[in-house]
This record gives sequence, structure tokens and C-alpha cells, in this order.
Amino acid sequence: MAENTEIDAINHLLEVEKNASALINDAAQEADRRLSEARSKYNAEYKTRYEQVAVRLEAEYQNNHQQIAEKYQKEIESYKESLAAKSQNYEDFSSLLDRLIFL
Repeated sequence: MAENTEIDAINHLLEVEKNASALINDAAQEADRRLSEARSKYNAEYKTRYEQVAVRLEAEYQNNHQQIAEKYQKEIESYKESLAAKSQNYEDFSSLLDRLIFL
């Protein structure tokens, strides 16, 4: 009978270990599930925020690019106007070339 009690005790301990193992496996699966859900949630949130920032930065870039292009165009036009307003003295220019080239 003592052997029977020992076998019952061992069987009981094996059953407890089996239950503990199943409980640990269930907890690990639940943790994995929760981590997966959290990862999906935060990845979606990150993507949304990233796209918002990208759109804002793209708009700023386009605005700055447009302003720079307009400023550049105005400066070019101003330079062309200043060149057109200057008198051209062909005689002095020809004289200078003659002196420089045929020295």
C-alpha cells in the first residue's frame, strides 16, 4: 500500500506539472497575442504620424522651392533690366579690344 501511495503522489505531481506547463504555455500565447496586437496598433499609429509629417514637410519644401524660384526669377529679371538700362559704348569696347589683342 505504501507503494500505491507513492505512485499516487508521483502521479499527482506529474498532473500538477502538466497543468503548470499548460498554464505557462497559455500565458506565453496570450503574451504573444497581446504583443502582436500592441505592435500592430503602434505600427499603424507610427505610419499615420509619419505620413502626416511627410505631407507637412513636402508642403514646406514645395512652398520654399516656389519662393526661391520666384526670388531667383525676380533677381534674373532685375539683372537683365539693369544690363538693358546701361548704355553700350561700342567705340570704347572696340578700342579696348584692339589694345588688348593687338598690343
